[in-house]
Amino acid sequence: MDDTTVSNQKSWDELVKLKVPCSRPNQNPTIEQARENLNPDNILGDLKNKNVLCLASGGGQQSIEFALLGANVTVVDFSKEQLKKDETEAEKHSFKIRIIQSDMRDLSELKDGEFDVVYQPYSINYIPEVQTVFNEISRVLKTGGIYHLMFHNPFVHGSWKDSCWGNQWKKEDLWNSKGYPVSQPYRDGEPIRIQDQTWNFEDTKGNKIKAKAPQEFKHTLSTIINSLIKRKFNILKFEEYTGSDFEADPGTWAHYITVAPPWLSLWAKKMA
Repeated sequence: MDDTTVSNQKSWDELVKLKVPCSRPNQNPTIEQARENLNPDNILGDLKNKNVLCLASGGGQQSIEFALLGANVTVVDFSKEQLKKDETEAEKHSFKIRIIQSDMRDLSELKDGEFDVVYQPYSINYIPEVQTVFNEISRVLKTGGIYHLMFHNPFVHGSWKDSCWGNQWKKEDLWNSKGYPVSQPYRDGEPIRIQDQTWNFEDTKGNKIKAKAPQEFKHTLSTIINSLIKRKFNILKFEEYTGSDFEADPGTWAHYITVAPPWLSLWAKKMA
Protein backbone atom coordinates (compact mmCIF):
# COMPACT_ATOMS: atom_id res chain seq x y z
CA MET A 1 0.00 0.00 0.00
CA ASP A 2 1.09 3.58 -0.64
CA ASP A 3 1.89 5.90 2.28
CA THR A 4 -1.50 7.63 2.19
CA THR A 5 -3.35 4.32 2.33
CA VAL A 6 -1.21 3.16 5.24
CA SER A 7 -2.04 6.40 7.04
CA ASN A 8 -5.75 5.97 6.24
CA GLN A 9 -5.63 2.41 7.53
CA LYS A 10 -4.26 3.62 10.86
CA SER A 11 -6.88 6.37 10.98
CA TRP A 12 -9.71 3.90 10.40
CA ASP A 13 -8.44 1.49 13.03
CA GLU A 14 -8.39 4.36 15.52
CA LEU A 15 -11.83 5.62 14.46
CA VAL A 16 -13.29 2.16 15.02
CA LYS A 17 -11.77 1.95 18.48
CA LEU A 18 -13.34 5.33 19.24
CA LYS A 19 -16.74 3.99 18.07
CA VAL A 20 -17.26 6.22 15.04
CA PRO A 21 -20.91 5.85 13.87
CA CYS A 22 -20.13 4.08 10.57
CA SER A 23 -18.37 1.29 12.47
CA ARG A 24 -21.43 0.44 14.55
CA PRO A 25 -23.28 -2.69 13.39
CA ASN A 26 -27.04 -2.50 12.98
CA GLN A 27 -28.67 -4.06 16.01
CA ASN A 28 -30.60 -7.24 15.17
CA PRO A 29 -31.70 -6.26 11.65
CA THR A 30 -34.73 -8.00 10.18
CA ILE A 31 -34.98 -9.48 6.71
CA GLU A 32 -37.29 -6.60 5.74
CA GLN A 33 -34.78 -4.02 6.98
CA ALA A 34 -31.96 -5.76 5.14
CA ARG A 35 -33.94 -5.70 1.89
CA GLU A 36 -34.77 -2.03 2.36
CA ASN A 37 -31.14 -1.12 3.05
CA LEU A 38 -29.46 -3.20 0.35
CA ASN A 39 -31.99 -4.14 -2.29
CA PRO A 40 -35.04 -1.85 -2.07
CA ASP A 41 -36.03 -2.13 -5.75
CA ASN A 42 -34.97 -5.79 -6.00
CA ILE A 43 -32.33 -4.71 -8.48
CA LEU A 44 -30.03 -7.43 -7.10
CA GLY A 45 -32.72 -10.10 -7.43
CA ASP A 46 -33.08 -13.06 -5.10
CA LEU A 47 -29.86 -13.18 -3.09
CA LYS A 48 -30.30 -16.67 -1.67
CA ASN A 49 -27.12 -18.70 -2.30
CA LYS A 50 -25.65 -15.84 -4.38
CA ASN A 51 -21.98 -14.99 -3.90
CA VAL A 52 -21.68 -11.43 -2.63
CA LEU A 53 -18.48 -9.44 -2.13
CA CYS A 54 -18.75 -6.57 0.34
CA LEU A 55 -15.81 -4.48 -0.84
CA ALA A 56 -14.06 -2.06 1.54
CA SER A 57 -17.16 -2.65 3.62
CA GLY A 58 -16.00 -3.74 7.07
CA GLY A 59 -17.93 -2.80 10.18
CA GLY A 60 -20.47 -5.59 10.54
CA GLN A 61 -23.25 -3.82 8.68
CA GLN A 62 -23.68 -4.82 5.00
CA SER A 63 -22.05 -8.23 5.42
CA ILE A 64 -24.51 -9.30 8.10
CA GLU A 65 -27.55 -8.04 6.22
CA PHE A 66 -26.50 -9.85 3.02
CA ALA A 67 -26.04 -13.03 5.05
CA LEU A 68 -29.50 -12.49 6.53
CA LEU A 69 -30.84 -12.45 2.96
CA GLY A 70 -29.26 -15.83 2.32
CA ALA A 71 -26.15 -14.80 0.42
CA ASN A 72 -22.71 -16.37 0.63
CA VAL A 73 -20.75 -13.38 1.88
CA THR A 74 -17.13 -12.34 1.54
CA VAL A 75 -16.04 -9.05 3.11
CA VAL A 76 -12.78 -7.32 2.20
CA ASP A 77 -11.43 -4.34 4.13
CA PHE A 78 -7.99 -2.97 4.97
CA SER A 79 -8.94 -2.15 8.57
CA LYS A 80 -8.37 -4.97 11.03
CA GLU A 81 -10.59 -3.22 13.56
CA GLN A 82 -13.46 -2.91 11.08
CA LEU A 83 -13.22 -6.59 10.23
CA LYS A 84 -13.41 -7.50 13.92
CA LYS A 85 -16.94 -6.08 13.84
CA ASP A 86 -17.86 -8.48 11.03
CA GLU A 87 -16.35 -11.40 12.91
CA THR A 88 -18.23 -10.54 16.11
CA GLU A 89 -21.56 -9.98 14.36
CA ALA A 90 -21.22 -13.14 12.26
CA GLU A 91 -20.64 -15.18 15.41
CA LYS A 92 -23.53 -13.45 17.16
CA HIS A 93 -25.95 -14.34 14.34
CA SER A 94 -24.37 -17.75 13.60
CA PHE A 95 -23.44 -16.73 10.05
CA LYS A 96 -20.45 -18.07 8.17
CA ILE A 97 -18.74 -15.13 6.49
CA ARG A 98 -15.39 -15.15 4.72
CA ILE A 99 -13.26 -12.25 5.96
CA ILE A 100 -10.18 -10.96 4.14
CA GLN A 101 -7.95 -8.09 5.21
CA SER A 102 -6.69 -6.39 2.06
CA ASP A 103 -6.58 -3.11 0.20
CA MET A 104 -9.58 -2.72 -2.15
CA ARG A 105 -7.12 -2.64 -5.07
CA ASP A 106 -5.76 -6.11 -4.27
CA LEU A 107 -8.31 -8.90 -4.63
CA SER A 108 -5.71 -11.51 -5.54
CA GLU A 109 -7.20 -13.99 -3.04
CA LEU A 110 -10.44 -14.03 -5.03
CA LYS A 111 -11.15 -16.05 -8.18
CA ASP A 112 -12.11 -14.77 -11.61
CA GLY A 113 -15.88 -14.56 -12.03
CA GLU A 114 -16.50 -15.66 -8.44
CA PHE A 115 -19.24 -13.18 -7.49
CA ASP A 116 -22.81 -12.41 -8.48
CA VAL A 117 -22.74 -9.08 -6.65
CA VAL A 118 -19.99 -6.65 -5.63
CA TYR A 119 -21.33 -4.13 -3.13
CA GLN A 120 -19.12 -1.14 -2.31
CA PRO A 121 -20.43 1.47 0.13
CA TYR A 122 -18.65 4.80 0.58
CA SER A 123 -14.96 3.95 0.38
CA ILE A 124 -13.55 4.58 -3.10
CA ASN A 125 -12.85 8.22 -2.25
CA TYR A 126 -10.14 7.13 0.18
CA ILE A 127 -7.81 6.14 -2.66
CA PRO A 128 -6.30 8.42 -5.35
CA GLU A 129 -7.26 6.40 -8.45
CA VAL A 130 -10.12 4.06 -9.35
CA GLN A 131 -8.76 2.12 -12.32
CA THR A 132 -7.09 -0.66 -10.34
CA VAL A 133 -10.24 -1.16 -8.26
CA PHE A 134 -12.45 -1.34 -11.33
CA ASN A 135 -10.08 -3.80 -13.00
CA GLU A 136 -10.30 -6.11 -10.01
CA ILE A 137 -14.08 -5.77 -9.73
CA SER A 138 -14.49 -6.57 -13.43
CA ARG A 139 -12.29 -9.65 -12.96
CA VAL A 140 -14.05 -11.15 -9.93
CA LEU A 141 -17.61 -10.33 -11.04
CA LYS A 142 -19.52 -12.80 -13.20
CA THR A 143 -20.94 -11.77 -16.55
CA GLY A 144 -24.40 -10.50 -15.71
CA GLY A 145 -23.32 -9.67 -12.17
CA ILE A 146 -24.18 -6.38 -10.45
CA TYR A 147 -21.78 -3.79 -9.04
CA HIS A 148 -23.08 -1.22 -6.55
CA LEU A 149 -20.92 1.84 -5.91
CA MET A 150 -21.40 4.80 -3.57
CA PHE A 151 -19.08 7.78 -4.02
CA HIS A 152 -18.82 11.46 -3.17
CA ASN A 153 -20.52 13.96 -5.46
CA PRO A 154 -17.37 15.33 -7.12
CA PHE A 155 -18.90 18.71 -7.94
CA VAL A 156 -19.21 19.62 -4.26
CA HIS A 157 -16.55 17.44 -2.61
CA GLY A 158 -14.81 19.67 -0.10
CA SER A 159 -17.52 22.35 0.03
CA TRP A 160 -18.69 21.02 3.37
CA LYS A 161 -16.24 20.93 6.21
CA ASP A 162 -15.89 17.15 6.41
CA SER A 163 -16.07 16.88 10.18
CA CYS A 164 -18.39 13.92 9.86
CA TRP A 165 -21.28 13.70 12.32
CA GLY A 166 -20.49 16.45 14.78
CA ASN A 167 -21.83 19.98 15.25
CA GLN A 168 -18.64 21.46 16.63
CA TRP A 169 -17.92 23.84 13.74
CA LYS A 170 -18.99 27.44 13.31
CA LYS A 171 -21.83 28.18 10.94
CA GLU A 172 -19.77 30.87 9.18
CA ASP A 173 -17.14 28.24 8.30
CA LEU A 174 -19.70 26.57 6.03
CA TRP A 175 -22.13 29.19 4.81
CA ASN A 176 -20.96 32.55 3.43
CA SER A 177 -24.44 34.17 3.54
CA LYS A 178 -25.08 33.34 -0.12
CA GLY A 179 -24.12 29.71 -0.50
CA TYR A 180 -21.60 26.96 0.18
CA PRO A 181 -18.25 27.82 -1.41
CA VAL A 182 -16.96 25.42 -4.07
CA SER A 183 -13.25 26.10 -4.52
CA GLN A 184 -11.29 22.85 -4.79
CA PRO A 185 -10.08 21.81 -8.26
CA TYR A 186 -12.35 19.55 -10.29
CA ARG A 187 -9.61 17.07 -11.11
CA ASP A 188 -9.56 13.33 -10.72
CA GLY A 189 -7.36 12.18 -7.87
CA GLU A 190 -7.28 15.65 -6.32
CA PRO A 191 -6.63 15.39 -2.56
CA ILE A 192 -9.45 17.01 -0.58
CA ARG A 193 -8.10 19.72 1.69
CA ILE A 194 -10.03 20.82 4.76
CA GLN A 195 -9.14 23.25 7.55
CA ASP A 196 -9.98 20.94 10.39
CA GLN A 197 -8.19 17.63 9.76
CA THR A 198 -10.31 15.83 12.33
CA TRP A 199 -13.67 14.10 12.47
CA ASN A 200 -15.85 15.33 15.31
CA PHE A 201 -18.54 12.94 16.55
CA GLU A 202 -20.16 11.46 19.62
CA ASP A 203 -19.42 7.95 20.78
CA THR A 204 -22.06 5.51 22.02
CA LYS A 205 -21.97 7.13 25.47
CA GLY A 206 -22.41 10.67 24.15
CA ASN A 207 -18.79 11.67 24.65
CA LYS A 208 -17.50 14.23 22.14
CA ILE A 209 -14.63 12.75 20.15
CA LYS A 210 -12.04 14.33 17.85
CA ALA A 211 -10.00 11.96 15.71
CA LYS A 212 -7.67 12.25 12.73
CA ALA A 213 -9.62 12.32 9.48
CA PRO A 214 -8.67 9.88 6.70
CA GLN A 215 -7.45 11.55 3.50
CA GLU A 216 -10.07 11.69 0.76
CA PHE A 217 -9.69 12.19 -3.00
CA LYS A 218 -12.00 13.62 -5.63
CA HIS A 219 -13.10 11.32 -8.47
CA THR A 220 -14.79 13.08 -11.35
CA LEU A 221 -18.11 11.85 -12.66
CA SER A 222 -16.64 11.26 -16.12
CA THR A 223 -13.89 9.11 -14.63
CA ILE A 224 -16.37 6.95 -12.73
CA ILE A 225 -18.87 6.54 -15.56
CA ASN A 226 -16.47 6.21 -18.48
CA SER A 227 -14.24 3.78 -16.59
CA LEU A 228 -17.22 1.48 -16.03
CA ILE A 229 -18.38 1.82 -19.65
CA LYS A 230 -14.87 0.93 -20.81
CA ARG A 231 -15.14 -2.29 -18.82
CA LYS A 232 -18.51 -3.13 -20.41
CA PHE A 233 -20.72 -2.18 -17.49
CA ASN A 234 -24.28 -1.07 -18.19
CA ILE A 235 -25.63 1.52 -15.74
CA LEU A 236 -28.97 0.25 -14.38
CA LYS A 237 -29.76 2.87 -11.77
CA PHE A 238 -28.36 6.16 -10.45
CA GLU A 239 -29.30 7.89 -7.18
CA GLU A 240 -28.44 11.11 -5.35
CA TYR A 241 -28.56 11.51 -1.57
CA THR A 242 -30.69 14.59 -0.92
CA GLY A 243 -32.55 16.22 1.93
CA SER A 244 -36.16 17.36 2.11
CA ASP A 245 -36.12 20.01 4.85
CA PHE A 246 -36.10 23.07 2.60
CA GLU A 247 -36.87 25.32 5.57
CA ALA A 248 -33.74 24.26 7.47
CA ASP A 249 -31.39 26.94 8.75
CA PRO A 250 -28.60 27.75 6.22
CA GLY A 251 -25.27 26.40 7.43
CA THR A 252 -26.77 23.26 8.92
CA TRP A 253 -26.31 19.78 7.48
CA ALA A 254 -30.07 19.50 6.92
CA HIS A 255 -29.97 22.60 4.71
CA TYR A 256 -26.73 21.68 2.96
CA ILE A 257 -28.09 18.41 1.61
CA THR A 258 -31.08 20.20 0.09
CA VAL A 259 -28.62 22.34 -1.90
CA ALA A 260 -25.77 19.96 -2.68
CA PRO A 261 -26.29 16.17 -2.70
CA PRO A 262 -23.12 14.89 -0.98
CA TRP A 263 -23.23 11.28 -2.16
CA LEU A 264 -24.08 9.50 -5.39
CA SER A 265 -24.82 5.81 -5.92
CA LEU A 266 -25.07 3.65 -8.98
CA TRP A 267 -25.84 0.05 -9.89
CA ALA A 268 -24.11 -1.38 -12.97
CA LYS A 269 -24.41 -4.74 -14.74
CA LYS A 270 -21.36 -6.44 -16.22
CA MET A 271 -22.09 -7.30 -19.83
CA ALA A 272 -20.50 -10.04 -21.94
